[in-house]
Amino acid sequence: MRALHVAAAAFDPVSIAIDAADPVPTAIGVAALALGVAFLARGASGTVDAVRLLRTTATSPAGLDGAERRIRVTGRVAAVDDETLPAPFGGDPCCCVEYDVSELRSQGKGQSWVTIDGGEAGVPFRVDDGGTGVRVDPAAAAFSLAVDEKVKLDAGEESPERVRGFIGAVDEVDDTETGYEVGPLTIGDDPRRRYVQRTLRPGDEVTVVGDSEAFPDAPVGEVKSRIADGSPFVVSDASARRTALRMVGGSAVPILLGAVAFGVAALLLSPIVTALV
Repeated sequence: MRALHVAAAAFDPVSIAIDAADPVPTAIGVAALALGVAFLARGASGTVDAVRLLRTTATSPAGLDGAERRIRVTGRVAAVDDETLPAPFGGDPCCCVEYDVSELRSQGKGQSWVTIDGGEAGVPFRVDDGGTGVRVDPAAAAFSLAVDEKVKLDAGEESPERVRGFIGAVDEVDDTETGYEVGPLTIGDDPRRRYVQRTLRPGDEVTVVGDSEAFPDAPVGEVKSRIADGSPFVVSDASARRTALRMVGGSAVPILLGAVAFGVAALLLSPIVTALV
């Protein structure tokens, strides 16, 4: 009877698969599989949000009553109580800002832009449409803003004044650039740096997609509703269609990375799959 049990175990597909597995490639394959799932989930989420955005109902601020879900309002940005944020590069008044500082660094045999600092922020503002406004609190919103400032600096090139003020105020970004370029070669530290800014300023056209909620304390000139959340909750300086295209474009990279990770996982885990089949 024991011999039969031993023989049965010898033909157990799970045992065969375990014996066929090399621990290191298997661990890498499992990690690649997990990364593939994470990347595809992120890419799919962006695509789903883009579809939801396109399917939202365009609503005039004057028609809001605080009970709507997934609405879209379009109009001009107006500051609330003159509260604004200074743009990172130049200090112009804004209601929403994003910035990114990158360096072109050598990595292996090539070079790529590496982010050394970045951030985003927003203050409450109104979306005005024909004299009627609805308040938006963008603290939880995803921004979709076009680049309005991009500064690229090479070795030995002095930063413009609007960037020097930012460098002096932010500890994470210094003005040290000790590299030198000789043809295609870089001697010393990689010298190139890129400063990118996206802003939403008072007077700009804006599209907001989100959920409205009651706001009984709204001052005169605002409806008794505000937008502070939603799925999705997006503040954009473009039309709904263009914003959706941006979101789909942003999903392409994680979907591609997910496909590559699945390919690596399939290659490394193929001995186990073959043994199980």
